[in-house]
Amino acid sequence: MRPVQRGSIPINPNTDQKVSFSKYQDAKKQIVERIGHYCCYCEKPVTNVRDVEHILPKEHYPRLQTVWHNFFISCRVCNDIKGRSLIRRKNFYWADVDNTFRIFEYHPLSADVKVNSLLSDPERVIAKNTLDLIGLDRKPGHPKITPADERWTERLVAVGIAQEAFADLQNNDTPEMRKQIVRTAQSQGFWSIWMTVFQNDADMLNRLINGFPGTSKTCFDVQGKAIPRPKGRL
Repeated sequence: MRPVQRGSIPINPNTDQKVSFSKYQDAKKQIVERIGHYCCYCEKPVTNVRDVEHILPKEHYPRLQTVWHNFFISCRVCNDIKGRSLIRRKNFYWADVDNTFRIFEYHPLSADVKVNSLLSDPERVIAKNTLDLIGLDRKPGHPKITPADERWTERLVAVGIAQEAFADLQNNDTPEMRKQIVRTAQSQGFWSIWMTVFQNDADMLNRLINGFPGTSKTCFDVQGKAIPRPKGRL
């Protein structure tokens, strides 16, 4: 999961005051500008952002339904799986406060997702909760897979394209090729897949970190390797 930096509450340029959203739908433009049009959970492109996602469901936390720091972007499938159950933030890792790139391992060929084996036992429990919350490990054959859930298939396509791009770079390592790879990644989404395929190329890692709007740069060192997020739990 891509760690994101949502930033502070937007400022109204006409009044120099913080924006107060009367309806959560009104925040759609600003949240997309800040963190891009990618699902904050599965990372697929969401080309038609219908509404903003509430981290803590508005059904249980009505006072947070127009609060900037409770806004995310989610695809329809992740939103439906996450549902409207009662959620406590402390029981999960979140892309706006933790380095969520550290919680999962993305297989560079099969596109499977699993909890990072290097986490401590307490960290693995929270990571597993997060994995289950959005069903990111669901694929054909999983007991809870639904016909509408094509996330694994789409992720597998991204793996193939990323691997082709990796091979192309080995044959033609130019600045132009590196720029093109980032543009391809931006159009395909699934940022963590690209970060995994290019994990040994510091320049490409930094290009991918900088190429996706709102990626939290404090979650990575100068080589593009994931580090603990300041003030985060991971």
